[in-house]
Amino acid sequence: MEQDLKRKTTVIGHRNPDTDSICSAICYAHLKRKLTGGEYVPARAGHVNGETQFVLNYFGVEEPKLVEDVRTQVKDIEIRKTKGVADNISLKIAWKIMQENNVTTIPAVTEEGLLEGLITVGDITKTYMNIYDSSILSKAYTQYSNIIETLEADILVGDPDAYFDQGKVLIAAANPDLMEFYIEPHDLVILGNRYESQLCAIEMGAACIIVCEGAGVSMTIKKIAQDRGCTVIATTYDTYTAARLINQSMPISYFMTKEHLITFNSDDYTDEIREVMASKRHRDFPILDKEGRYLGMISRRNLLGAKGKQVILVDHNEKNQAVAGIESAEIMEIIDHHRLGTVQTMSPVFSATSLWAVRQRLYTRCTERRIWRLSRR
Repeated sequence: MEQDLKRKTTVIGHRNPDTDSICSAICYAHLKRKLTGGEYVPARAGHVNGETQFVLNYFGVEEPKLVEDVRTQVKDIEIRKTKGVADNISLKIAWKIMQENNVTTIPAVTEEGLLEGLITVGDITKTYMNIYDSSILSKAYTQYSNIIETLEADILVGDPDAYFDQGKVLIAAANPDLMEFYIEPHDLVILGNRYESQLCAIEMGAACIIVCEGAGVSMTIKKIAQDRGCTVIATTYDTYTAARLINQSMPISYFMTKEHLITFNSDDYTDEIREVMASKRHRDFPILDKEGRYLGMISRRNLLGAKGKQVILVDHNEKNQAVAGIESAEIMEIIDHHRLGTVQTMSPVFSATSLWAVRQRLYTRCTERRIWRLSRR
């Protein structure tokens, strides 16, 4: 019962509403809010006629919201507010966000909130299969700031906002004489504290050298590196750990899915998207608003477990008079003075078809006539 109070309940009359229908919805929604503290919203299933509009204007009451269909929509289901990220964050940061929020998919969005792509756990694990592609770091257009963050390093020479966009990554484990044969211009070289190795890498045209194990870098090396346009980064990690971690610095933009994204609008009806969800193996799907801005993620499990909208029917109880989609709604109550009609429910509902309801109708009619007489004077 406590969960039901937290859900919104729509109080609505029949199609082509008259004054009875509109006033009943407004008054009963107000009464339920006062009695229960729940969220009860009056609604109408059609346009307000002239007589009803006069009554509403006379008493200074706004007309209820128009609801033409009460089928369950995406916005009625729990949308997980997974925060969107920039597409240039590193794989390491993306993985950390997934672990902290217990999610498997992260959306990349622009500053305006537009969806750019999706990165999943599977996308990240696939990056470890590219171990034989020593050029993948440059192909991914990796920013030096990402490398610095991933290796918990310091930049000694160069611009952290620049990009490593050419060359391969290699470890300088041999002596300088052999290094000359495999270091090429624009390469990124991971090495230790040997002065000769550092100098050799710079002279061979390396775009960046990463000095490991917290080794110091001499002023001479810094000066030569600056003159040659070589970035120098220093980390406390050993060469093995640095080489193992550096691929995590690549931006998610290189690996995320950007095209043919399956998205849903918050106003979409769940019975219309179930088939699409069932045909895809994705666990989560992004939800967008009417302007195409990212709102959050919805899981297949949440969709399958979605409940119908909670509805209270007033001034009618027949299906052919009810708002569209009533068969998929959860009817909580029926407040009417007519004979019981064709509306069917899976569970018992509160129904007021008593003398009290008849008296209320007579009272409403009398009030309408007095107002009509006043308007004629």
